[in-house]
Amino acid sequence: MSKKTRSEVIEDLRSTIQTKTARMSDIMNTASDEGRTTTEEESEEYDNLEAETKALRADLGRQEKLLPMDIETAKPAVEGRGPPREGVTVKTVEKLEPGIALARYGMCLAKAKGNHQVAFNLAQQHYPNTENVVKLLKAQSEGCDIGAMMHQKAMNPEMFAKATVAAGDTINATWAAPLVYANTFAGDFIEFLRPRTLIGQANFRRVPFNVRIAGQTSGGTANWVGQGKAKPVTKFDYNAVTIPFTKVAAISVLTQELVRFSDPSAEALVRDSLADTVIERIDSDLFDPDKAAVANVSPAGLLNGIAPVAPPSGTDPDDIRCALLRLWAPWDNTNLGARPAYYTTPAVARYLAFARDALGNTAFPGVTPFGGSLDGIPLRVSNYLANNGGSGGAPFILVDESEVYLADDGNVTLDASEQASIEMSDTPAGSSNPTVAASSVNFVSMWQTNSIALRAERFIWWGLRRTGAIQWIDGFPSAC
Repeated sequence: MSKKTRSEVIEDLRSTIQTKTARMSDIMNTASDEGRTTTEEESEEYDNLEAETKALRADLGRQEKLLPMDIETAKPAVEGRGPPREGVTVKTVEKLEPGIALARYGMCLAKAKGNHQVAFNLAQQHYPNTENVVKLLKAQSEGCDIGAMMHQKAMNPEMFAKATVAAGDTINATWAAPLVYANTFAGDFIEFLRPRTLIGQANFRRVPFNVRIAGQTSGGTANWVGQGKAKPVTKFDYNAVTIPFTKVAAISVLTQELVRFSDPSAEALVRDSLADTVIERIDSDLFDPDKAAVANVSPAGLLNGIAPVAPPSGTDPDDIRCALLRLWAPWDNTNLGARPAYYTTPAVARYLAFARDALGNTAFPGVTPFGGSLDGIPLRVSNYLANNGGSGGAPFILVDESEVYLADDGNVTLDASEQASIEMSDTPAGSSNPTVAASSVNFVSMWQTNSIALRAERFIWWGLRRTGAIQWIDGFPSAC
């Protein structure tokens, strides 16, 4: 048997990791679907798979680090000393910014009007070194089953797709020609999205969707009992939290002139236009005190129903520290604060970073205009929080991150169409369940206007695990 190349070893490792990860997901999904916890056998199998996957990922990382070294040490043929060795190929693979590969895939598919063969030809012509895009489109053009290919090492694990889903024109219900192809991505798009969101910065407690979690809200009491005396009776209070399915979605419409292949900057624009719509909604609603929960649609803002603590009485460092102590005070009798973090706006972070004491020393070491830490507690910032301060101004929030549930499947679905008709409204009227007719006044044809509609969709939900786990100040100083 011939010795495997390092690339083949890497592909084997990736395939094995994919298989074991899929089995881990099956175990948890089975338990969730049946409304129970994992059995002892399932738990043992899951833990073993997790340990094996961790070891495999470590080996994969080592092999990938060695791959470029193999290329560097490969000796080219010297003129006059015979032909190059047969079977030795040095291939150049592009190193792209996160999200660019997704944008290129979406543009090729959109330009080809959903035809995977045409999209594959376009990818070969314009992006021959973007290997994962070319491979994915080639496989789809040949009618291969993506799920099976992932287990057979034919795919890059950072890009994967579900089977295409056809959609008809939204005006004429009898027109059922395939227009929109949905392709689910992980890694490339999410890698770019997470660092830019508060969700990506946070260290919340991860939970799966569609589960019910029981909890205890009070403890019992015990006491010393004398000989022959009656023993005290106590009770406990319990509640339950159900994690539903909720999603964030948006459609961006771009002109074909913007997405022309001759303009490299269009790649970043396509990527940003998709990411920013999702980022804005998630970050805007996460701590919005006015955002109430809508059943089966969206979670409430974490500050909804939480009364703010009194703001600083002045602007000097001592006044600010007194206000911070008031934030912590409610936790003294509740045993909260296992994983605390502060959240605020960049303007407040800048104000704290520039603050000086009477001797001219930095008043809050560790704080930077981009966050940092405040007295050892992580400080996270986002511009979207500037709109969540209510009437008092900028908010300053203290959260026990271990007491916040976060359900996030980590997948983003991208749809592209040049022929669908879009209801151009941020509050569209159309609905399929229950059936509600859309307003024809706002409809715009993508084909007639030489436009491309791109849709990003992400399933995510959050909620407090325990009441009292979040405190905030409405009206924190942010300017002199």
